[in-house]
Amino acid sequence: MRGRPTENVTKKLKYKLEFEDSIWHYDLNKFPNGPYLVEIIDPEFDKIERLYNKIERLKEPKYHENGRKKRTTKADKIALESAEKKYWTEHYRLFPGDKPKRRGRKPNR
Repeated sequence: MRGRPTENVTKKLKYKLEFEDSIWHYDLNKFPNGPYLVEIIDPEFDKIERLYNKIERLKEPKYHENGRKKRTTKADKIALESAEKKYWTEHYRLFPGDKPKRRGRKPNR
């Protein structure tokens, strides 16, 4: 560049870079060294990601309007158990090497 440097340059602080397989989120106020979030777009892992988000949402405590914590009911526990069961079946389908080994003696037939 020749001549005088430009003045009043505004630098973008929040932006996204979208590629065919991922989205990179940048916020230089939050994290100046690089992206703070990288979303990988892969349809194979969409289901397991949705199930994980559902489990995290079910684990969060719920509150009344006055700020008191709501009681965890049996229906809430059953919903959490079924979501975890679906999550682990999907996880073991995608990653069969993570399946725990069967221990102990074989049952008599």
